[in-house]
Amino acid sequence: MKKITTMVLAAVLCLSMVWMTGCGGNANGDAGKDSGADAGTNDGAESGQSGEQAAETKFPLTIKDDLGNEVVLEKAPERVVSLSPSATEILFAVGAGEQVVGRTDYCSYPEEASKVDSIGTYIDPNTELILSKEPDVVLASDYIDDAIKSQIEAVGAKVILLSANSLEAIEADILLVGKVLNQNEKAGEVVEDMNAELKEVQEITAKAEEKKSVFVDIGSFYSAGPGSLLDDELNKLGAVNIAAEAGETWPQISVETIIEKNPDVYISLFTSVDELKTISGLNELDCMKNDQVVFYDGLSKEADMIQRSGPRVTKGIRLLAESIYPELFK
Repeated sequence: MKKITTMVLAAVLCLSMVWMTGCGGNANGDAGKDSGADAGTNDGAESGQSGEQAAETKFPLTIKDDLGNEVVLEKAPERVVSLSPSATEILFAVGAGEQVVGRTDYCSYPEEASKVDSIGTYIDPNTELILSKEPDVVLASDYIDDAIKSQIEAVGAKVILLSANSLEAIEADILLVGKVLNQNEKAGEVVEDMNAELKEVQEITAKAEEKKSVFVDIGSFYSAGPGSLLDDELNKLGAVNIAAEAGETWPQISVETIIEKNPDVYISLFTSVDELKTISGLNELDCMKNDQVVFYDGLSKEADMIQRSGPRVTKGIRLLAESIYPELFK
């Protein structure tokens, strides 16, 4: 299991992990790059397939999760525990909400999820509570502790790890969960809707006269570099991520570099606009003077949509598009 090795970064990301990593994709950003590429061996839920074409899942079913673990399901799961907010959103989106018997404290969407018993946080869940739910399947991020994973598997439950960090990988995860829960048709419909929303947004942003440069501040000037979901979203909008050249997934960008790059748009997921404007040098950025600074609180529904690796991510992409190219969405 990948872990953050820098304590400073861990402190900065402690809030953002609620919607950034526990929701899919690890802090190092490399486990989910090929998420869903080999999602299963049954027919019916292949990427891009419409709901009408989706076949019923046949069991026993052998699939591979996002970390390449082979999981064999002898029969259709009846009870599911979700250890990540994004997995919970996927489960309810594909029509399997009634089968969810456990979720984390941070599984805040949809509203129906709050009625499900919590088993703690996704990083430190209560193993006894998980086992007491007698799950057939546990969906988790790659932040699950190896010891907890082993304890769950020891009682016969199957653990499936989801770690998507691109739109394509998220869609593959949705189809995979749909296959596992025999909700192929609904999963296909969800993916179709996501692609339609993305197409609509991209048709608008394609009208931009020039690509805008963007700095995303997730706290203390840490940003989202290559291999992150945010970088993928910016690329899909034709924006220039000034953290892309850093060569790492979660780089800390110096104030001097931000000033040098002088981004057209500053998106903050941690520090308020008023606070940013008090920082010497930043207050001279063109984006600060032109009111091209956007703040989404890290625990807000907007931040969830932007960073959770679930079916609402295309709505998050629309939010980013409206923040970067407001003139196109009037």
